[in-house]
Amino acid sequence: MGLRKLPKKGSRREVQLKIEYPTADKKQLRKWAKEFGFSSVTNFMSAVRDNLKLKRIRQAEVIDTDSEVVVNLPAITLNEYKGPRTGKGDEEVAVLLASDGHAGKITKSYDEDVYNMRMDELFNSLMTIITLHRHMYPIKKLVVLNLGDNIQGENPFQGSKIGTASMGARDQTVKIAFPAWVKLIGSLKQEFEEIEFHGFGGNHGHERLAPETSREDFRLYDLLQAYFTGLGNTKISIEIYEEFADIVRINGFKFFCFHGDGIPCQQGVPFFALDKKLKSWYMQCGGFSYACGGHFHKRHTDEVSSKFEYFMNASMVSDDSWALKKLGISSSPSQWVLGVHPRHGVTYRYPLIVDYKFLPEKLGSEK
Repeated sequence: MGLRKLPKKGSRREVQLKIEYPTADKKQLRKWAKEFGFSSVTNFMSAVRDNLKLKRIRQAEVIDTDSEVVVNLPAITLNEYKGPRTGKGDEEVAVLLASDGHAGKITKSYDEDVYNMRMDELFNSLMTIITLHRHMYPIKKLVVLNLGDNIQGENPFQGSKIGTASMGARDQTVKIAFPAWVKLIGSLKQEFEEIEFHGFGGNHGHERLAPETSREDFRLYDLLQAYFTGLGNTKISIEIYEEFADIVRINGFKFFCFHGDGIPCQQGVPFFALDKKLKSWYMQCGGFSYACGGHFHKRHTDEVSSKFEYFMNASMVSDDSWALKKLGISSSPSQWVLGVHPRHGVTYRYPLIVDYKFLPEKLGSEK
């Protein structure tokens, strides 16, 4: 057993530990004890209690009142951002397209643990790209465009039958998606001077007869807004959009954001209807530079016309029978990251692979 040592104070690893520790299960506690060189879980927990002043709660504690739901996650300390040395090119803004996490969904290769693992890998993949591009120019600001369907919901007509969802819609939000997003945003704030989060509603976690604002996505955004506002002036803003779509301005360019559930498919193909709808929205909104949507669980990009470009986001889910039935194909689990230049608009665009087991196979060369 090595030297007993907790993560360095103020490090990203310490921030992650503070977020996860209060609700971690016994398996995770044993893993940490071994990682940090403690002879037992008890000794590790004592060190955390004495040095980090953290207390354990059995799960994310939910307090239900008549007017609100409060999730008792521990407050995290966000350190002052100190920008790394970068190249001298024009500063760009990074944009993370996030959607269709479907926390709580169960397939043969996807469950709550896999969701959390892939959310961690999303951070790693994003920072790999950002670190590479910072060799050329500064990137101080991250804009997160969350396009909805963060949880699976409990509607059987949307694939949430017995055995395909781990818990009810509310629990999917407060016990799975919310802690994962607090961890991701908190970790990213250590790497960026400013974070803008823009949240849009999806169609999962919402009944058709319920008000449009009664969506689990909005519950998630409300919780994130309350949590990070409570930390004080952190340069983390959470904006919530209750309409089906809206325009977000990034570095001087208009991004038209929507989920995509209103787009019909013809013989399993949404692209004809999508092309027509995007052009109508372009005229109705007085133009935009880029459009971003999700819903179809397929990674795709298209120059719709010489005026604007469209980015379709994939999903965090693998072995997704819905996408296979609807489109006949589904993407590897991934999300998009874009770079936005103040004059040239979107420059780089990369798929952020969150599980490398689903990459295309490398075929051997012919002899």
